[in-house]
Amino acid sequence: MDYNLRDLKFFETVATLGNVSRAAEVLGRSQPAITKCIRRLESAVGERLIERDAQGVALTPSGLLLLERARPLLQHASQVQQELRDFSTGATGHVRIGSGLSTAAHVLPQICAQLLSQSGIQFEVLLGTNIGMRRELREGRIDLLLGLLPPESDLRTVPLVDDVVGPAVRAGHPLAGGQAPSAADLMAWSWAMPTQDIPSRQWWDRRLQALQLAPPPIQMQSNSPALLLGIARIRDAIVFTSHRMLPEGLVALPVQELAMARKFGVALRKEGYQSPAVRRTLQLLVDHGQALFDYQP
Repeated sequence: MDYNLRDLKFFETVATLGNVSRAAEVLGRSQPAITKCIRRLESAVGERLIERDAQGVALTPSGLLLLERARPLLQHASQVQQELRDFSTGATGHVRIGSGLSTAAHVLPQICAQLLSQSGIQFEVLLGTNIGMRRELREGRIDLLLGLLPPESDLRTVPLVDDVVGPAVRAGHPLAGGQAPSAADLMAWSWAMPTQDIPSRQWWDRRLQALQLAPPPIQMQSNSPALLLGIARIRDAIVFTSHRMLPEGLVALPVQELAMARKFGVALRKEGYQSPAVRRTLQLLVDHGQALFDYQP
């Protein structure tokens, strides 16, 4: 069977959009040209690949199978093309960095400053929750994910620094500066906590159960670390946050029972093409990651 990569690409676009005319617009081709490509593939396969319906087109069972097999081929062909382009032009490429929200404010300015000093590197930064950013990484929309290292084994991880998440309060809080309180002592105070979909909050909930402590009053919940830290700086609320990345005005409470150890670093896909710029950026983070995380403005 003779399969043309361009025909497979056109077929994938039609299958994704579910409409021949929209696919023609996206691909910059005429609708008859797209239809002709589909017919060539159907002739090679010996089976119908699409059927028209009221909404556009739907894939036949043979079409679904071909789409499943074609996508890895097209991705590989795209990677080969990119490798050849980098080799022939000497371009270092483009780096897309994802970051968890808690890492963004403290670490990203220093990392961006380092990248801007590297001639030839162009980069963009996307922010979101750690879970959402992992999905972006798997689906190829970012190259590197900076932040809390994911537990999933399908991603390659490069540790940079150790961190502890624990209770913290404003410098003028009654709990600050005195004798270290116990976990039970903290349950009498109000808290500003991450929402329950955040891993650190899930750990905190499980830890209170293990310690057989009744949950304290939680006056505020948010998925924005910056907002929680801002509230803790002006109110007598305890916040559960990174001790390494505490902003000025907040102090850590050394409560060992509520200390969550974790690692920060870089995650990337195990498979797939990495441009020279991505490899260069990763090496920069490995070489200077400790200093970048320890930086205090």
